[in-house]
Amino acid sequence: MEDQPPCKKRRQEDAAVAAPKPDGEPEKLVPVTLLSGFLGAGKTTLLQHILTNKAGLKVGLVVNDVAEVNIDRSLVSTKSGAERNASLGTNAAEDTVELQNGCACCSVAEEFLQSIEKLMTLSAERGVPWDHIVVEASGVAEPREIRDNFRNALVTQPELLAGTKLHTLVTVVDVSTFLDEFEKRNKVNQRTDLGTDDFSDQNNRQVVDLMCEQIECCDVLLMNKADLVDEKHLELSKETMRTLNPSAAIHVCERGRIALEHVLAAAPENGVATMDEDGEHRRLVHEVKAHNHSHERAGEGCTHEHHAHGHAEGCADDKCGHDHGHAEGCTDSNCGHDHHAHHAHGHHGHAHSHGEKADSRSASRFGVSSFCYQRRRPFHPHRLMNVVRQLPVRQEALALTEVLSKESKAGAETKGESGAARSPMQALIRSKGFMWLSNSHTQIFYWALAGKHFELTQYATWWHTLPRDEWPESKKEVEEILSDFEGEFGDRRQELVFIGVSMDQAAVTALLDECLLTDAEMEAYTKHWAEETAGPSAAQTA
Repeated sequence: MEDQPPCKKRRQEDAAVAAPKPDGEPEKLVPVTLLSGFLGAGKTTLLQHILTNKAGLKVGLVVNDVAEVNIDRSLVSTKSGAERNASLGTNAAEDTVELQNGCACCSVAEEFLQSIEKLMTLSAERGVPWDHIVVEASGVAEPREIRDNFRNALVTQPELLAGTKLHTLVTVVDVSTFLDEFEKRNKVNQRTDLGTDDFSDQNNRQVVDLMCEQIECCDVLLMNKADLVDEKHLELSKETMRTLNPSAAIHVCERGRIALEHVLAAAPENGVATMDEDGEHRRLVHEVKAHNHSHERAGEGCTHEHHAHGHAEGCADDKCGHDHGHAEGCTDSNCGHDHHAHHAHGHHGHAHSHGEKADSRSASRFGVSSFCYQRRRPFHPHRLMNVVRQLPVRQEALALTEVLSKESKAGAETKGESGAARSPMQALIRSKGFMWLSNSHTQIFYWALAGKHFELTQYATWWHTLPRDEWPESKKEVEEILSDFEGEFGDRRQELVFIGVSMDQAAVTALLDECLLTDAEMEAYTKHWAEETAGPSAAQTA
């Protein structure tokens, strides 16, 4: 069995538990709102708007974009001491805590937590509670890491976060550069214009991958700088973001001007702050399937298992279960694939805000759509690599750019740049999810395409392979795990979400189906791993 960690386990229940007051009443937790987004997207402008329009709300700040600290401090320290005493709704300079290293998601995350503790101590000394705490993350911060650090600290260092609850994750996106970033292939350490911290010079993560995380891991999406793009650009960007994160509330704004109730503690009861990465994936799958089942093409998005496969190449009985290597077959150094493990890591004027929950029934003007591919048998790694090579990692222009520039005409959209027939995989702009490969019976692989960047990585261990004493204790989590079980192989499955422009779902599905083990190969696989695997499975002891 591979020496890999099990699926990420929540280290506490979703809801934070407040310490009871002496009278037995639970203490009201101060909601923490996290602002993410690249440098220049408008986070600081949004903070200025919040502080200028908070109408008596008592707001504490943790500033994490070091380059903007002076602007933030000059804003929050404009009121005199007398004015502050008269109205506790204004802010003093001490109401803002600066993170010296500019990082809340890496090894120095404790400073971020201590900053919240400092604000809570200040509140206690004054005898006046905060209504909100707002954290401005650095431009290259990873919201999932910050969320997980917060959750972990509630268990390991609860004193640092006493009286607070991470409530809402907000991402600010510069809509004028969003589509361009999808086309680029560069790393965080090459883009100091997007934000820096003490660790960004070591960050090899692809910018487009980080951008997708910031968009997908949030409750509220602010499409800022809408005045800098035309209507077509704006609508395509909105359609794309809506498909990337169908659960988020999307607001279009200019200069960060947005009603505060759409930002501060604006998440629903079961928002992103209550989830882990597995929970996000489970919700996305549910949203995509619900979207397509409610569409007039009912059921199109939820593909079902086919048990007969005519493609029998490659996997002799004595080979089908052996380790071929998850990246085998890809030797082209220029292919753009990444087979390594996951990254460690204003003015006055006209402004408008259109808030909308992703509407699964709205018409898609530009043909941006998604579907969920689900199967209950493994992929043959050799055949899968043939599909991987068809991904748009080396295309000059992605489908988003083509549809925006009207270069993709009727009759030409099935042709590649050389005039050859285009693979349906080249319509993709994003895809991700869990994968089951025949050369590993215990290991989950994670498939992730973002723009022109692709990764196939080891993720975690299938729950079915783990003894029950390694499962979470929470009844809710166990129920969620068991909901993914089916048949003798437990939670092993293909579960991939595909997002594309004018995407041919049937053709993509057919390509992937050709990669599944045939009935004969599946019989050999089952026999091989029955002989290799010793001891009872988690399913047997459940």
